[in-house]
Order: sequence, then structure tokens, then C-alpha cells
Amino acid sequence: MKTKIFSFLLLGGMTFLKPFVSEAQVTSPAPYCDASFDDMQGFPVDDHINSVSFGTLNNASNAQYAAPHYVHYNNLANATFIAGNTYNLAVNFYVAGGCGYGVWIDYNYNFIFEANEKVAGTTGNNYLTLGTTSITQSITIPASVASGNTRMRVRLVEDDNHHMSSTDELPCNASTSATDVMDWGETEDYSITIQNTNGINQLQTSTINVFPNPASESVNIDNEFVGSKYNIQSMNGQTILSGVLTTSNLDIQTLASGSYLLIIEDKKNKISHSLIIKE
Repeated sequence: MKTKIFSFLLLGGMTFLKPFVSEAQVTSPAPYCDASFDDMQGFPVDDHINSVSFGTLNNASNAQYAAPHYVHYNNLANATFIAGNTYNLAVNFYVAGGCGYGVWIDYNYNFIFEANEKVAGTTGNNYLTLGTTSITQSITIPASVASGNTRMRVRLVEDDNHHMSSTDELPCNASTSATDVMDWGETEDYSITIQNTNGINQLQTSTINVFPNPASESVNIDNEFVGSKYNIQSMNGQTILSGVLTTSNLDIQTLASGSYLLIIEDKKNKISHSLIIKE
């Protein structure tokens, strides 16, 4: 077990762990994957993100968000970035144990933080310094990214089992099991806007209605999406089913009971999504 640093508050002769702070916003990552923490099933450690600065985005929380330590700061105005331009990223952390970090931007707007969309992070056995520590890095938005609104994720992770091999952090928990949910840390998501001035078409996103929902055997989708590509993901971002919609009726019998994200990409460079609940 790595050394922990705790922050304490004295009140009326009693000692308490530093209280969690609830600031704003949304505690569900959907339609993106889960990136929460389980405090090793009841043993909290105060690893947290103090502040994030990227372009005109500036957010200082200076505390760990309430358990399970995930927040989407969708109450903030979207910072705008120009495709092809370079911006400075600065993140300040409070590190209580052996932590790594990662930063991802969903450049292709498919609601998945893919490996090639990781723009900053620790690798190998390069742990962050204990206590208050900062990282700075220049990030260039690829010139090929279409205009649109997307998501950036910043994640600080401490997990003894995971870090036995590497501090190359992942954007999501692989499953909801105690092993796959990271022990300690914090995840912050931000909505950002990318503008492309090089003539690349804007990529539009929207939600769609599916019915019935919940469903046990199939769901119906608007006829306009027939012929479009579809992808059904678990809430951890794993692809379960994919293909081309040949009819407006999509068979979901092979899915286990639970919640899934349906993503459809049509021929007009438009992505639509919906949550499906399998009974």
C-alpha cells in the first residue's frame, strides 16, 4: 500500500476527513462511459483535481467532488478551440498517494474516448508528485477535426492493483466490478466547442426517439435512419452490437438486461444517439 496524505478538519475536539464539495452540475456521464471511483469499498482518500485551465476554459474547484467523484461541469460556457491551433493545458492536482492522470478529447464526436484521443497523461511508472502538483502541456487541435460540440475528460487515478503494471490511465472503468472500478481519484468532464475554418463540414449531433423503451426484443427507429450505421455500446463504452440499419426495427434480443447507448451515423455526417433500456 502506498503512502497516503490526508487532509483533516478539527471541529469541537473531533477530527473529520476533509468534507466533499458539491459544486455544480451533472453526475451522470451519459452518453459517455462511467469513470467513477469506489473509495476501495468505503475507505476514502482525498486525491482530487484542484483546477483545469485550457484555452479560455478555467475552472477551480479546489476539492474532491462528492462520491463517486465524477462530475460533468455542463454549467460552464463552452470554451471554443480552432482546429489546427495550439493551446496551453494546465491542471493542478492534490495527490494523496501514487497517482497517474489522463486527459482526452472526443475529436470524432462518437461519444467514445479512444486511445488516439488521449492528449496528455502519465505513462510507465511516472507517478505524480505527492501533495499539490501541476502539469502543463501544449495541445494542438488536429486540423482535420470537424466543427461541433464535444467532451473533454480529465481523470486523476490512484489504484494499487491497476498501477502494478502502469500509470497509463484509461478514460473509463472496464466494468462495474470492484476490480475494474478505480479505487481513488476524481474525474471531471467539460463540454467544449471546436471550430474548423478549413472548409471541413460541421458534424451535427442530436438525440433520437426509440420505442418501446424499455424493450425486451426490439426497438423501432425513425425510417429516416434506415441505411445508416449503428453502434450499441455498454455504459462503459464497449461496443456490443454494430452494423447497418436495414429496417426501422432493431433486434436487441442478444443484449443482457441493462442500459445501453445507441449511436447512429447517417450519410449527412450527422450523429444521433439515444439511451436504450433492455428489460
